[in-house]
Amino acid sequence: GYETCIVPATGTVDVDVEGEAFAALGGRGADVWDGEPQGVYVPTGARAVMVCMSESAEIFVAGAKYDKVLSPFDVREHDLVQYGSDDTKTHRKIKHILGQKQHDKVGRLLVSELYTVGAGGWSGFPSHKHDTERLPQETRHDECYNFRFKPDYGSGLQMLQRVDNEPGDAYHIVNGSTVLIDKGYHPCCALPGYEMYYFTIL
Repeated sequence: GYETCIVPATGTVDVDVEGEAFAALGGRGADVWDGEPQGVYVPTGARAVMVCMSESAEIFVAGAKYDKVLSPFDVREHDLVQYGSDDTKTHRKIKHILGQKQHDKVGRLLVSELYTVGAGGWSGFPSHKHDTERLPQETRHDECYNFRFKPDYGSGLQMLQRVDNEPGDAYHIVNGSTVLIDKGYHPCCALPGYEMYYFTIL
């Protein structure tokens, strides 16, 4: 089975997980910059029902294979853990929805929202990877990113270096681009003048 996490990108939804209600999840307006993320963890095998309470809503649903059945819970603004600051364009702000703070409540799933610092700049730098299990330096995870730009006609680059010390690939990313990463170093950048966000699933 799959454990999952429901995260409104925009709008507000009521979520019911096997009879347990989580009301007014989300609350962001026009885009992902308009408020803080919120989420609901849905255990493996559980039935979840979402009801849109705003005029419209866009919802991220993240999942990871996991067989053990845990308990549902919500993550609100006061539960978030944020790393990073507005100090450097080679850094990012990370807002963990399912992260270290929830490690004893979830199986394998990690969910975050990442923001580049200001207009233009790098994220995932210095370069790092998640394709080898060698604690505490690195853990093995597949990754999925969904990108957003502000203004929405902005764009950037996703780099992927699969082999050490050899040239890799660069992908042009635009608003709504989704990238899957199974191995390698993976820094990305927003072109000058654009803010960049990406929803991450590990």
